[in-house]
Amino acid sequence: MAGIYIHLPFCKQKCYYCNFYSTVSQTNKAAFLKTLAQEISMQKAYLNDEEVNTIYFGGGTPTLLNGNEIEMILKQLFNSYQISPSAEISMEANPDDINLDKCRELADVGINRLSIGVQSFFNEDLKYLHRVHDSGQAHRAIESAILGGFQNLTIDLIYGIPTLSIEHWKQNLKYFLDFQIPHLSAYALTIEPKTPLQLMISKNKLEGINEAAMVKQFKLLIKQTRENDFIHYEISNFAKAGFFSKHNSLYWLGGNYLGLGPSAHSYNGISRQWNLASLSKYLSLKNPKNIVYEKEVLTTAQKFNEYVMTSIRTSWGCNLEHIAIAFGEEYKKHCILAAKKHISLKKLILKDGILTLSDKGKLFADGITADLFYEDKQSLA
Repeated sequence: MAGIYIHLPFCKQKCYYCNFYSTVSQTNKAAFLKTLAQEISMQKAYLNDEEVNTIYFGGGTPTLLNGNEIEMILKQLFNSYQISPSAEISMEANPDDINLDKCRELADVGINRLSIGVQSFFNEDLKYLHRVHDSGQAHRAIESAILGGFQNLTIDLIYGIPTLSIEHWKQNLKYFLDFQIPHLSAYALTIEPKTPLQLMISKNKLEGINEAAMVKQFKLLIKQTRENDFIHYEISNFAKAGFFSKHNSLYWLGGNYLGLGPSAHSYNGISRQWNLASLSKYLSLKNPKNIVYEKEVLTTAQKFNEYVMTSIRTSWGCNLEHIAIAFGEEYKKHCILAAKKHISLKKLILKDGILTLSDKGKLFADGITADLFYEDKQSLA
């Protein structure tokens, strides 16, 4: 099982919290599509003819592309890779970019899963985040997606926004549940370095995050989704049975994937590589075989840490026997020893040889993960 990620680097405006690579100018869109076509062809050996089960259009704002442009990209992918006839083909969308006609167009060209970046249904939160859309557009976008035939649909919500009260967070979740959407990605607002949000908070132009409020909203999120039969299959992701994100699950389960476009990452089980986050450098290449990327060959310890980081966040958990087989008994022993403290504190659960986070532990996931890492990359590699 393999996946392909395509990074479309164009946005109407930059959200304050976002640290993904993007540009607000669309003047180079045609040149980008030409270079992307060349990269698709050039990279076709990367996945070694492994069947591709997921294609994901991310960004940036992929829905700034029209149907013909999306169809052209998909044709190029199908001509160059072994794409499963039942592949999940996802596209991120901003509410201000989609209406019923757009949704029908996306479905007609082959998009079968839509991810709408709602973030909040309240205008004060959207203003704080510097989103383009408003509350009304968020509602209409979801209605359009449902009427347009998207059964495999997800939305993003953000909690921990300083303007977001607990009552409004309850209402955000109620709107989501009322629409009967089968998947939710809900993220804690994070202040990333060098983002406008970080700068404006540091200058007291925007209010900072209240950790206690964020924790309260996360606990409510877990409670509300569980009571409505959603499976909390990854820290930030909740789904009805049969509607897990296949593409993101590929990342969490250690599958191989190819990233296309500026800043996109690739992984083949042995090494990781990433294109430079520069559209100008991406477009300036006379020969697409010379696309500038960085690469690292992973040591055994790095592979172990990668597995721990991704698996511990999921409902599938961190399998100790898999660790022994894939990385060696010494790594298994290290993981058991490092986990003992968190098991005793009821932050980790060990059952049938699998470590998973408890609800309490999900609040401390990053710290627990760091404790499980094997830091000496030389002695066991």
